[in-house]
Amino acid sequence: MNQEESEDESLYIDTNRNILHVEPIDINTSLSSLTTKGISLDNVLRKCGDFGRFQIIHYFFLSIMAVSASIISFYYVFGAAEPDHRCRLPVNVWPDDTQYSPINQTHELYINNYIPKTNDGKQWKKCVRYMISNMNDTLVNCPNGWVYDRSVFGYTFTEEADFVCQNESKRSWIATAIQCGGFSLLIIGSLADRHGRKKMIVIVTMVLFFTCLITQIIMQWIPMTIKTKFIVLLLNQFASGLVFSTYSLIIILALELTSATYTGLAGNLIFVSWTIGQIIVTLFAFITFDWQKLKWANTAFIGLGIPYLYFMPESPLYIYAKGQYVSLENILRRIATQNGRKETDWYSYYQEFLRNQPIRSSQTSESAFSQNSYQLLIHRTTIVKLILTATIGFTTLMIYFKISYGLAMMDTSPYLGILLGAIVETISYITSSLLISSRLGRKGSFILMMSLTIICMILIPFFVKYNSIASLGLAQLGKYTISSTTAIAWIFVPELFPTSIRSTANAVFIVFSRLGAITAPIIYTTISKNYISYTFYASAVLAFVVLLFSLMLPETKDKPMDDIIDYTTSITDI
Repeated sequence: MNQEESEDESLYIDTNRNILHVEPIDINTSLSSLTTKGISLDNVLRKCGDFGRFQIIHYFFLSIMAVSASIISFYYVFGAAEPDHRCRLPVNVWPDDTQYSPINQTHELYINNYIPKTNDGKQWKKCVRYMISNMNDTLVNCPNGWVYDRSVFGYTFTEEADFVCQNESKRSWIATAIQCGGFSLLIIGSLADRHGRKKMIVIVTMVLFFTCLITQIIMQWIPMTIKTKFIVLLLNQFASGLVFSTYSLIIILALELTSATYTGLAGNLIFVSWTIGQIIVTLFAFITFDWQKLKWANTAFIGLGIPYLYFMPESPLYIYAKGQYVSLENILRRIATQNGRKETDWYSYYQEFLRNQPIRSSQTSESAFSQNSYQLLIHRTTIVKLILTATIGFTTLMIYFKISYGLAMMDTSPYLGILLGAIVETISYITSSLLISSRLGRKGSFILMMSLTIICMILIPFFVKYNSIASLGLAQLGKYTISSTTAIAWIFVPELFPTSIRSTANAVFIVFSRLGAITAPIIYTTISKNYISYTFYASAVLAFVVLLFSLMLPETKDKPMDDIIDYTTSITDI
């Protein structure tokens, strides 16, 4: 129980069981008996209901939008996958060589005569064949093109554009385009602090949906060269990168719709939605078995969330930060009504809360908001926090993708791999929700799970050499710990910054996280396999540095997020 809350018996709140007892206060009762210091917007939100029907309904629909973000993010895994392939046989030998696996013994004989085997003798080489049917003949680079194995991924854009062998680098542009689109969050996050969470979610979602819809209509029904189609697909992928912006804003809005008691639970509900998205996109890919049909399925799912945009509430904390008290009262009344709270349960507290607010005109409020936001961003303490949290974001997501990429490279079905990963992540998010609600808080939970991640990173290279099953289990354990660490960080970081710059600061954090996500596969593919183990050790060292950085940050558990009256004095020096 906070000291502020203990000053008045009628405001007694137990953080373990929410509101124990609130004596009804008549709306006409003199409010002088209420302790001014005991009333904050966080207290008022609790009186209105901080995790009732209102929050549950909106968290459900916000989760659907979070699912669509996950679906789009994982499109590349299936739509632009690299299937097994080999050179096509000469036309004069086998005119209709379109199937990867032999259709009969004669076909197999020709394939074995023209296509050399890999060193282990288990597969055909992907990028060369003999010029004529002679095992000692000169090798050439597939003059007739390639034949692809559709048994795993179906018809991919990789096959349609022949982005294999010497053209393989172009395939990575599809993933790079969506990551570049994600960097728009730096601008969108800042605009969300200025114009509102809801407004920016609506705008970005509509731009995302209609850009994807138009580009897919063009690719589907307008004849064009494969080069032109590739450019249109890159535009589609760049627009798809906007999902990182909507996902960030959805997390911010979810945290700001409740009190400090339930922010951890609210954030983890959104993270669980991310894992549900992984399962759904895997199901879509398995059913469609075609890169373009998979795109349509993903876009249709985005469309499911569009009607909800009209009913989406604005963040009470944002409205308060802007000094829009009429709108604030409307949203609080809406929350209280849907949560079954009577006006006598909360309105007296809201009135006393208003008594302590400075009277500002809308112009003065807007000017003060912008000025305070700018002063905060150039404040030394804020800059230090931004640097620390950016480093945390880069490291956690780099390790997350490093472990995930390593698991993807193991000899398992991509569908099964993603499903198992989704289950592991779901368990990790439930764990992180329990940890951050315990005495460990945000900071202690982050340190614990990052420490376990470091241990896994050190042990994985050792077990890979001696026991593949043990290394697989340890890698899944590492995925569990780093997923939990990442979830904790994504809740911890927004709580470190005041409302006026929360979206901007979170944008910086997520953009650096995306840089870490880009870095992980680059390291994995460019470093020789003989030195891969050293990258695990280097990552463990970087994680330890981040762990030390986290010690410099303040604990945020049970601390209200509505500290926006005096920005320059409300931030604790690090």
